[in-house]
Amino acid sequence: MANIMVNEACNLRCPYCFAEEFVNKSPKEMTLEDFQEALNFVLSDSTDSQVNIIGGEPLLYKHINEALRIALDDPRSYPVMIFTNAVELDRLAPDILESKKFRMLVNCNSPEDMGTKAFEKMRQNLLKFQRDHSGDGRFRLSVNIYKPDFDYSYVIPLVREIGFDVIRMSISVPQKGDLKGKSPLDYFREMKLVAMRFVCDMIRCGVITGFDCNFLPSCVLTKDEHDSVMRAKEVFYSALSRRYSEAFWQRSIVCEIHNCTPVIDILPDLQAIRCFGLSEYTKRDIRDFRSISQLRDHYIRTVDRPAHSIWTSEECKDCDKREYGQCSCGCLLFKAKQLFAEGVGRTS
Repeated sequence: MANIMVNEACNLRCPYCFAEEFVNKSPKEMTLEDFQEALNFVLSDSTDSQVNIIGGEPLLYKHINEALRIALDDPRSYPVMIFTNAVELDRLAPDILESKKFRMLVNCNSPEDMGTKAFEKMRQNLLKFQRDHSGDGRFRLSVNIYKPDFDYSYVIPLVREIGFDVIRMSISVPQKGDLKGKSPLDYFREMKLVAMRFVCDMIRCGVITGFDCNFLPSCVLTKDEHDSVMRAKEVFYSALSRRYSEAFWQRSIVCEIHNCTPVIDILPDLQAIRCFGLSEYTKRDIRDFRSISQLRDHYIRTVDRPAHSIWTSEECKDCDKREYGQCSCGCLLFKAKQLFAEGVGRTS
């Protein structure tokens, strides 16, 4: 998966922002020429046809309509996904909103975090997209759980009003991976209760929860917890299996894939990073690589494989899943200082 970051400005100040190193630090934007170069790089070898556009808040990008048309008109792309808070959705031209290739993943913050006025504007924009632009099935919500007492009650009426059947959930990693003395597994255990409550409440609403890359390691769940959500998953699978790929189901309700795979973010200056959490250590110019696959292989060789030999919780030390690369033991950000200080994952 690769994301093109078209700008660094954002209209919100999310308390958990994963791109905190970049967002609102400068007015830097990608030129349309560089956007075309980044797009060609992402689609360079047919390993992935999906184009993801991120920010900042990409709807604030001054060339957003032109960039989206370039991506949508490219025969190699499908679909074209924008990651947005949807507050400024009215900046997009109707032909873009109505394109069958156009998709949105909407970062859905609480009214407390984003402000009641912005939340209501987001809500109205989503309803309008659904009603006036045949938006059904072309957008989903994403919820970031960032504290043990996270109140997600605002999501439930929105889900029922709009009629989602899938919602993406992420357990946010604290900025710079600072766990205040806790181990990563202790952190995930602390977040487990609210995450599982969210999953169960979504099930009651008829909604499947798909995990983002920050998911609960399997050892955090007790056997009873694991078995109960797997039974719920089987019920959903029987009813909805024709609508979703097997790859999706492996990260729904309870995650069955616990290893991190390279997410490549291409910054406005065409520097690439191996996800925002590792941005301090992994910057490389995409023009130094022939294809997206070559860059991905570079990150696997210099970051992912060396990370398998590092553990941050003593319980992970002798774990077969870690040793065989089947579990990342949580976000790789937790391993970054060890990984790069020891020179194991140098990117040179």
